[in-house]
Amino acid sequence: MTDATSTKTTRRTQERTEIARANLISAATPMFAEQGFDGITVRNIEIAANVKRGMLAYHFGDKDKLWKTVADSCFERLSTELNHRFELFKDLSERERLALMIRFHVRFYAQHPELSRLMSQEARQDSWRIEYLVDKHLKPAVVALKKHVVATLDLNDREFAHWYYIMVSASATMFSFAPECERLFGFDPHEESVVDTHAEMMVNTLLGHIK
Repeated sequence: MTDATSTKTTRRTQERTEIARANLISAATPMFAEQGFDGITVRNIEIAANVKRGMLAYHFGDKDKLWKTVADSCFERLSTELNHRFELFKDLSERERLALMIRFHVRFYAQHPELSRLMSQEARQDSWRIEYLVDKHLKPAVVALKKHVVATLDLNDREFAHWYYIMVSASATMFSFAPECERLFGFDPHEESVVDTHAEMMVNTLLGHIK
């Protein structure tokens, strides 16, 4: 075998490995979000990902580590997209900054309902997974958000907790409960006009009295 052939073979093997890993993450994300960590098995994930038995252990070690990878991926997407919005802050008033963050959360959850579904699975029980989410992702995000909210709305710590849950829950629920919304009200909440209306209603509800 020539060096060129060997290099091509190695590259193809690496590509297949990367594809298998990506397929496992892609398959596991909605499964963890909709069925919960305990509701699926390693083999369920491998079948959904269309990979050979043992591939999950090969790439991630165990289901715990795959779950952490999925959670990290969801929150890193949220953080990356939100950081892009922060670049606009210097040109905005305090109210406009908060309005931008509220609209961002609505649109993000409309595009990625799997994050709120994952949180709905994990936030209800005291486990190593919610501890991981809070310590690694939620606390840093809440600290950053709190600085903007408290300065603008003059809230104390307890009031901010209420504001936070109202904002996050109201931003996400319509999109996380999309099948219910379609049957109950007869429209797809992911339509652009629906998302825009929901974002504006959220801003008016949470910031209506702030000029």
